Amino acid sequence: MFLIEKMELYPFSANELHIAEYLLEERYHIENKTSADIAKETYSSKSALTRFAQKLDYKGWVDFKKAFLSELAYIDKHNSNIDANYPFSAKDDFLSIAHKIANLEKEAIDDTLSLVEQASLSKAVSIIDRAETVHVFAASNNLLNAQEFSHNLSRIQKDVRIHQLQGEHLFKAFLAKKESCALIISYSGETVSLKHTCRILKRQQIPIIALTSISDNAIAQSADCRLYLATREKLYSKIGTFSTDRAITYLLDLLYSCIFSLNYQHNADLRKRAARFIEFERTSSSQILHED
Repeated sequence: MFLIEKMELYPFSANELHIAEYLLEERYHIENKTSADIAKETYSSKSALTRFAQKLDYKGWVDFKKAFLSELAYIDKHNSNIDANYPFSAKDDFLSIAHKIANLEKEAIDDTLSLVEQASLSKAVSIIDRAETVHVFAASNNLLNAQEFSHNLSRIQKDVRIHQLQGEHLFKAFLAKKESCALIISYSGETVSLKHTCRILKRQQIPIIALTSISDNAIAQSADCRLYLATREKLYSKIGTFSTDRAITYLLDLLYSCIFSLNYQHNADLRKRAARFIEFERTSSSQILHED
């Protein structure tokens, strides 16, 4: 859930509701206002602002204000004419659908790229690079999105294990070795089984990388490192998960590419040697596909 949605739905007191309404009305205008300014304009106090922020799971007013302004910027920057939930209508012909799906998926990648921060990406890559085993926890079709990631890393001798059996992933989290890390993929960040997995991993002191929406969610809060997905789809009311799937695939491809780059020449030679040895019967008459 977006912070703005949370503010609209939270059962605040009358005074806190007035603060929420003020913030939603003023939006960017609060950027250069102090907490004293806002307290005065909302007929409250600085301590009331702190309590307001804490009810929304922030340490204090400064953390809340930063998150609020960042979310506003994200939403305003990524408004699109294409509805990620229903990107085409019953009246669209096949070619129109083709263009709309292509544009939606391009926007999902651009959107996700804009959320990538150097520090978070570097930390995620470092965690995976140091780990002897990467445990991937996800649900539903997100498990399918992780298959190619596992395949690619295995080709450069990185051990990746995708845990699919319902209930069994809790045992895998508990039994994970200290030298491993966990990658949790959850768009909502509130999947009950994955939140339970997070708690076990934290108890076992296993580093967690979360791929999740930019909403203020439980899995994001539990993770040691967060990479954010384009956040444009509703949970249930949609034709498919086009935008989210493309965002997840992009981030997983990005992580693999960064890991590959750490030992670029060795990994390139390894993949080429292995492919030539194993796939020697593959041929093509196309000059484009022809190997030197």
